[in-house]
Amino acid sequence: MFDFFNELFKGIKKGAYRYQVDSSGQIAVEGFKTVLKIEETCIVLKLDGGELEITGKNLKVREITTNTIKICGKICGVFEVQNGK
Repeated sequence: MFDFFNELFKGIKKGAYRYQVDSSGQIAVEGFKTVLKIEETCIVLKLDGGELEITGKNLKVREITTNTIKICGKICGVFEVQNGK
C-alpha cells in the first residue's frame, strides 16, 4: 500500500524536520523529538533546535509514531521558535 506521507518524508535529514498541510485540514510533521503541549487550539512539538507551534481550532492528534505526528482540525498557523530567541 502506498503511504503518501512516508514517501514525502523519505529523504529527511537527521535532526531536520518537515511538515505538510493538506487540503483536508490535516498536518503531518516528521522529525520532532517530543510533544510538549496538546490543547484544542495549540499543539507544541519539541525540535532539535527549538519548538514548532501549531495553532488552530478543534486540533486533535490523529496518529503518532516515534518521530511523525498527524494532526487534524482547522490549522490556522505553524510557527517555529528557535532556541535562544
